[in-house]
Amino acid sequence: MHLYSLSFLFVLLPLSALAYYAVGRRYKVLALFVISLYFMASLSYLGLAIMLASVIVDYLLSKPVYRYGKGHPAAKTALFVCAAKNILLFVALSSVSQLEYIAMPVGVIVYCFTSLGYVADLYNGETQPAPNFYEFGLFCCFFGKLYVGPIISYQNFSNQLKSFRPSMSKVSQGVVWLLHGLGKKVLLADGVTALCEEFRAIPTADKTVLSVWMLVVCAVFSAYYTLSGFSDMARGVGAIFGLDLPENFHYPLQAQSVTDFFSRFNISANRFVRKYIYQALGAEDNGPLSTTLNIMLITMLMGLWYGIRLNLLVWGSFLGVFIVLETLFEEGFQKIPLFFRYVYTFTMVILSFVWYSSFSLSQAGFYLQTMLGLRTVPLLQALSGAAYAPFVNEHCLYLLGSNWLLLAACALFCTSGVTSLGHRFQRRFAKTSVAVSLGANLALTGLVLTFLV
Repeated sequence: MHLYSLSFLFVLLPLSALAYYAVGRRYKVLALFVISLYFMASLSYLGLAIMLASVIVDYLLSKPVYRYGKGHPAAKTALFVCAAKNILLFVALSSVSQLEYIAMPVGVIVYCFTSLGYVADLYNGETQPAPNFYEFGLFCCFFGKLYVGPIISYQNFSNQLKSFRPSMSKVSQGVVWLLHGLGKKVLLADGVTALCEEFRAIPTADKTVLSVWMLVVCAVFSAYYTLSGFSDMARGVGAIFGLDLPENFHYPLQAQSVTDFFSRFNISANRFVRKYIYQALGAEDNGPLSTTLNIMLITMLMGLWYGIRLNLLVWGSFLGVFIVLETLFEEGFQKIPLFFRYVYTFTMVILSFVWYSSFSLSQAGFYLQTMLGLRTVPLLQALSGAAYAPFVNEHCLYLLGSNWLLLAACALFCTSGVTSLGHRFQRRFAKTSVAVSLGANLALTGLVLTFLV
């Protein structure tokens, strides 16, 4: 029962909302925690058992951390065990899932690093302890954010619980965010992921320059719309239950630099890594060499955030090289005209996804060689007069011609253009914009349901 399933949208979500608002205020946290456990159980009993075991261990480890405080050997040991357990659990499950022994349980990285951040904040005296286990459990395991986050601090979460003020406006905004997230996932991400696989399925000898470029572009769109779609759904589900979850993807494909892209792509994960690792290493305060090493470490860790694969490590490293250059030569970089910064950033992001979208370094090398027009063709083709892979062929043109509308929609909605136009229209025609917005959301609802049925 995924967030994008009809059983969730028309059974579990409305029943859960009714139960949540029907119980008294003192029982709302417990009710929402039970709902979250049921949701995980509907996905995987094994995933539920792993999640509960992990969260219980972290809750118990947080006790000596808070009791003894920063610097005490017992607190240091508990924090170290918590960090080691969560990192090893993620690495182990990611590795085992790649060997196809089990499917990667939903939410592992979210609840592992959410609870690790909580224990670290307790150690540093930056937050108060959770009053009971089920509030801590809800903080780590709220079902809306299990897929990709966002990861938030316990201080932020507990403050929301203390000042809980239900309202129809927040619920309606949540429904809209949920709908938009569903649109991203069901209409755009699923479609462009399938198209990416069609480009990937083209025989090696028949791959052209344009087909590989389109394969990688589709992989970029697939990653963005899948991850941002789940994040929007998380915000929507959270708002329905009175929780304010932050935006996690802010139009990263219209970034002005690779550094800007990195800060817009999975914002909460980036913030987590910067706070607990980058700042602890001294950030950019210890000279160019330290800055370079710290940035490279952070970008490599962010690559591994999406899975324990060598290609993802290289993806993060590739982005890290340009972030280092932009950081060390920031003044000169800012003098480059904005248009050229956009072009440079988009090109580097696309090239970085050569590694993200490949399954091995050799495959990534093949893709990159083909994209740059450097791949030689087999001997029989060379005898016919073509020494290098052609720019395009009929198969590639067919795929582009039959999917141009999908690609155009992906290109359009990955920027803030539509949102900006909507805000301008709303300011100028306030009453009309309500009807237009309602009609657009109803049409989107119809499309989403059509694809889900």
